[in-house]
Amino acid sequence: MLSIERVSRTFSNGTTGFENIDLKVEKGEVIGILGTSGCGKSTLLRVLSGLDKQYDGQVVIDGETVHDVHKKIGMIFQEPRLMPWLKVYDNIGFGLQKKVQSKIAQYIKAVGLEGFENHYPKDLSGGMAQRVAIARALVTSPEILLLDEPFSALDAFTKMQLQDLLLNLWQTYQSTILLVTHDIDEALYLADRIIILRGQPGELYQEIKIEKSKPRSRGDKDLAALKDEILQLLDLSHSKAI
Repeated sequence: MLSIERVSRTFSNGTTGFENIDLKVEKGEVIGILGTSGCGKSTLLRVLSGLDKQYDGQVVIDGETVHDVHKKIGMIFQEPRLMPWLKVYDNIGFGLQKKVQSKIAQYIKAVGLEGFENHYPKDLSGGMAQRVAIARALVTSPEILLLDEPFSALDAFTKMQLQDLLLNLWQTYQSTILLVTHDIDEALYLADRIIILRGQPGELYQEIKIEKSKPRSRGDKDLAALKDEILQLLDLSHSKAI
């Protein structure tokens, strides 16, 4: 279980990215994080990943307070961030101990890249490069997977393909997932709960639980109604608070 306890991030210039975030995430749960621009969504993921250590409050994983990059956490960014001089196989396995390298082929198959093991990043489409990034994050079997708008730069069809891939991987490996996205439909399709951050500094404004089982229909009427509700919550002129 992941517990975020009164976590705030204030930068050196005195501005605050977000403040007093309290959130408990159960094992295997998928949390979608939506919010207005500048409310600290990506900063929150950097804190949780251990890449940003200058915060107040506590991040607790399975009862252990963590302050640094942790083996139980994997992260996928908006850009694949592959090393251009390494082939697909070596990008996925870069830095791994030999005992883990035997799993690379398993994850290449899982993300649908069989036959592309010896391709360099320059020879891959954007969607394929992001599949490599997903495999690289999963190969160490993280309990918690953080995704920072991982599909936002892709065309609509490729985005839907990778959303389905992520859902299939979640069903197989049952990682806990926190997904920052600007795409409400994406959050509704993948998440068990949606967390809405608002303001500058960002605060937890509303929490929405999605009762629909997965996989879900993208044209579901109930999800469309939830989308309208979320659009109102993200409207800064809307004053209802949690």
